[in-house]
Amino acid sequence: MPNYSESESKELREKFEAIVLQWPDVEKKTLFGSPSYTTRGTSFAMLVTGGFILTQLDGDRKAALLAEPNAEYFVGHGRVMKKWVVVGIRDPAEIERFVPFIEASYAAAAPGKPKK
Repeated sequence: MPNYSESESKELREKFEAIVLQWPDVEKKTLFGSPSYTTRGTSFAMLVTGGFILTQLDGDRKAALLAEPNAEYFVGHGRVMKKWVVVGIRDPAEIERFVPFIEASYAAAAPGKPKK
């Protein structure tokens, strides 16, 4: 399952959270030992050492993201999970270019109006 080290990923986590924790109904949880982000009870992203996983992309956005050289399907316990895409990040500042994909995963996790 995912591997997360706070000592190696603190800057990435801080930049990621500066973006997603401002969105309505986003909650941070721990899943498989990694920071996980949910909206209205559904996970849309998870951090791993050196990157992040998006869990709710539609086919077109998933294909576009997988065209990136640093993106691939997530593999857990030798099993390819084609619903999850993991993106490797070398420099936490790179997160900005992936915001449209993160937003798409967030929107797909809880379609409709945010709860109040």
